Amino acid sequence: PRFELLLICRKVLANHAQATELWNMYQTNLQDEFGLDIGSLEPWLQLETVHSIFTLTLQALNLGGRSPWESKPDLWQKVQRELSRLVHRGWSFCYLPEMEDVI
Repeated sequence: PRFELLLICRKVLANHAQATELWNMYQTNLQDEFGLDIGSLEPWLQLETVHSIFTLTLQALNLGGRSPWESKPDLWQKVQRELSRLVHRGWSFCYLPEMEDVI
């Protein structure tokens, strides 16, 4: 699937129902035109969230491009928010007690 579509589903649309509706339209189009079955949106959202966690972690470790106005504590808070998204999607092993302030 298109990475841009995942970003729209995860970061632009207002709620999960809108994201699912867009994903279902895209999935139907791929099925009709190419015979592809890309499955449900949920695992793709989880994959994109994991990608975001790794990107933010690399930035915090100065191994990736970091915005000069973004401090390391800000980046770590973003990582915690991403982890909390995974917890809310059923990945309880991602829970950290330090996340209580973020959730």
